[in-house]
Amino acid sequence: MNKSSEYRCVFNHIDIDGNGFEDFVGLMESAKEEEKLEDLRKAFRMYEMDGTDCITPKSLNRMLNRLGESRSVDECVGMINRFDLNGDGVLNFDEFKQMML
Repeated sequence: MNKSSEYRCVFNHIDIDGNGFEDFVGLMESAKEEEKLEDLRKAFRMYEMDGTDCITPKSLNRMLNRLGESRSVDECVGMINRFDLNGDGVLNFDEFKQMML
């Protein structure tokens, strides 16, 4: 099987409803979104250092200091409060994702 036939076979496999190109674009966009989501998860884990599955003012302060951005814990509280949708004083992954997108 030559490359052209292989590509056609793959393309036909993902062409669910016969609109071809739209299915292909959808598949590519889906892959990009998954890649973005994984990058966000990696970034979130960098800030979430306490094993609590959330970014606390203290963990945000530590990460900002590592990045050379000196902020007080009180300033970090204010930063978190701007994006803390449920009012619990920390950022979970969904809140972090909303902030980053």
